[in-house]
Amino acid sequence: MKKDELMKLLRNPAEYRKNKKAASAASVPAAAQAESRAERKKQDVTLLGVGISVVVLVLLTMVFVLSAKNRAEDLVAALDPDQVQGLALKDKEFNPNQEVRVVNVQEGHDRSVAVTQLGSTLPIISRFNYKTFTPQSFEVIGAAPWALTMNFSSNLADPDMMRYLLANDKLIEAFLKRPDVEPLLSDPQMLVAFTADADTLSDFFESDVVKGVLANEKMVQAVAGSRWMSYLLISTSGKYFRKNPKEAAAVIQASPALQKLRSNSYVRAAVQNNRYLKSIASTLLGVQPQLETQQKIAAPQRAKSASGAAKKTTKKK
Repeated sequence: MKKDELMKLLRNPAEYRKNKKAASAASVPAAAQAESRAERKKQDVTLLGVGISVVVLVLLTMVFVLSAKNRAEDLVAALDPDQVQGLALKDKEFNPNQEVRVVNVQEGHDRSVAVTQLGSTLPIISRFNYKTFTPQSFEVIGAAPWALTMNFSSNLADPDMMRYLLANDKLIEAFLKRPDVEPLLSDPQMLVAFTADADTLSDFFESDVVKGVLANEKMVQAVAGSRWMSYLLISTSGKYFRKNPKEAAAVIQASPALQKLRSNSYVRAAVQNNRYLKSIASTLLGVQPQLETQQKIAAPQRAKSASGAAKKTTKKK
């Protein structure tokens, strides 16, 4: 160190170091300084991005936890009473044109509707996700072939869940618009022709899902008393056969699958309790013909007994 610099250091060390630092900074090229500033800015941006990511992850975790806490543990208590009650009928028959928008659809018979054409995957309802269902979710279940069957399959042990599902008007409306359903409900003769297809009916009623439904008394009650079933029974075909129950009984009698269905004790009880069918239940279930047969068999026996009693009375006199 030179003598003059040493003297400056001894006189005022702080000022000497300050001047030395300033001189050193001035000697650094401007390009190097710019590069240093850019590097520091890049580090700051990186740290900011990491911080934002951490905050987002924390928020998503909180939302998931809260939604899990809010899921229904008791579905029965969570059901909308207006939906559960279904159709409130008194003296007059329910008219869907007054309470529910009915869409006229074109006739068709194609059942091979691809699920991808509906623009959605098949939603399967459960106690853990039913609150997240949108109107489109219910429409897809109603419109897609086998979607309703798949939902039954996933909820065979939960009649309340299916009762809730079958009360949804969006699902019902979409189901009634299906090209393989609407023609059957609008033309009684087409429905008769459908029931004549023994192989199709046999495959349907022999499926594990349908067997599971028919083996569960509460599930049969849920289906038979649902808003969905009410719409089927107030359709053109439903009204026709309710007004002509003997024709309906003949159709049942001609089909082995429907005869077997009629013999199910849960189905018989459901028909007898259904608001639309209870007045004609004896005809549909074949109760009246059985009574008539029993009466015909018993009539000669009663006549014979009466004749014998009369003869005994004559002898006594």
